[in-house]
Amino acid sequence: MRISLIFCCLCLFIASACQPKPDTGVGVVKSEKAMANTIPTPSAWKIISCSSGGKTVDAVNDKGFVAIRDGQIGGNTGCNSFGGEWTGPSAKMKVGGVMATKMFCADANKQEVMVLDVFNGTVSAKLAGDELTLTGNGITLQLERDDSRLN
Repeated sequence: MRISLIFCCLCLFIASACQPKPDTGVGVVKSEKAMANTIPTPSAWKIISCSSGGKTVDAVNDKGFVAIRDGQIGGNTGCNSFGGEWTGPSAKMKVGGVMATKMFCADANKQEVMVLDVFNGTVSAKLAGDELTLTGNGITLQLERDDSRLN
């Protein structure tokens, strides 16, 4: 009987020792940092510039934008419409590529290639107020919030 009681107490002690610890101040700071980098959804962002290999292309027209919704990404490259799906946290989206219409626009070609290429794999996001930087595949998109483009 005594051994059973000792065994039960030992099991109870081990079970309580293996429980997760409550959040501490450090965890709260991490959560605040994660929240500061979370892209609001839905939101829309007009293209300001695209960079690749040390070369920056300013937005070629007013058509280019990126719309981000829960699990969906889309917009316009400055010529063609595009869309696809993303998973994971918005600060490190995993995009399996996007589909786009196939018109040719000579003036927007470089921008279009960079916009479509950034959304193929892991896309890192950095949010600072109304400015969003998306980086993936060696490409950086500079965006500015413009929710009027949400339809």
